[in-house]
Amino acid sequence: MPVPQQRDPELTAKTLTAWLAQRLPGTRDLRVRVEVPEGLGFSHETLLVDAYGRQAGADRHRRLVVRVAPTGYRVLPGSRLEEEFRVLRALRGSDVPVPDVLDFEPDPGLLGAPFYAMEHVAGWVPPDLPSYHRPGGPLAALDEAGRAAVWWGGVEVLHRVHRLDVAALGLSGLRHSPHGPSGLTAQLDHYEAHMDHFGAGGEPVVAEALRALRSALPPEPREPGLVWGDARLGNLLFSGVVPVAVLDWEMVFLGPGEADLAWYLYLDRHLSEGVGAPRLPGLPGRAETVRRYEELSGRSVAAHLDWYEVFAGFRFALITARVGRLLVEHGLVASEADLPLARNAARLLARTLRALD
Repeated sequence: MPVPQQRDPELTAKTLTAWLAQRLPGTRDLRVRVEVPEGLGFSHETLLVDAYGRQAGADRHRRLVVRVAPTGYRVLPGSRLEEEFRVLRALRGSDVPVPDVLDFEPDPGLLGAPFYAMEHVAGWVPPDLPSYHRPGGPLAALDEAGRAAVWWGGVEVLHRVHRLDVAALGLSGLRHSPHGPSGLTAQLDHYEAHMDHFGAGGEPVVAEALRALRSALPPEPREPGLVWGDARLGNLLFSGVVPVAVLDWEMVFLGPGEADLAWYLYLDRHLSEGVGAPRLPGLPGRAETVRRYEELSGRSVAAHLDWYEVFAGFRFALITARVGRLLVEHGLVASEADLPLARNAARLLARTLRALD
């Protein structure tokens, strides 16, 4: 969802020049250009930054991305920007491809909110809007073998994330996160406690889903692993058909990998069935995807996957309700009736719930 941005690029460039000068040692004559793009998401403000200078007697150019914590357009109840930065820093050197991070700045006085900077990674992303299942997009432009390779690349990323050693990475502290608590019961408690924030408390299917989830909790792993949280094709950057960067960790928590697998499947279902778009030929289906994930992970996940898909639909319905409210509050649409996103999410959740009956 696009964020209206009103930042002054020249003033921002001046601020970032001083900030980057302390973090790019040996760089002389530093010049910074800032681009404030539109339509890069509702959760954070994203700035594209070109840093020019001389280093070791040669001209040097670095393309950076600066992520600024949300203020007026906050979808989730609290900012997790610093946790996101710590996850990216911890994964550097692992077999999960992530952008190199430069530094985190906690002082909101510089850009109006805390931020971090990371290296820009070139590539393409399967879009959410319009859905990557629609004709004309980069995924549709691939042949069926290419589409399958993209899909399986995403499943391989899930497996790599879920086999990481949380303690060895120094990420055990995530279990105490106030905005992404560890474990399924704590996750449900967290979302229920913030129903007013999301504005979905009056939606009958959301309440029904919460009751169903609480009444049929699956067993949890003895040692919870890293859960990406927003695991979907739209958060993967590809070079050709190979994933080169795993993006957007703001929903990260410690728990079972099934939560990511279900979200991966559910968000693809939303972008096809949920919006009335035929699924692209060549993309593997649910059963095939589950079998492949089980082969990679060496364990069975099918028994409780229906529960995890309702869990995905429950959270997605909350998020889309919040996005609808933000669009109305900031005058981007006249009323939520003009936005089908939340309605589509609620309808898909209702259909998904029937699988638990």
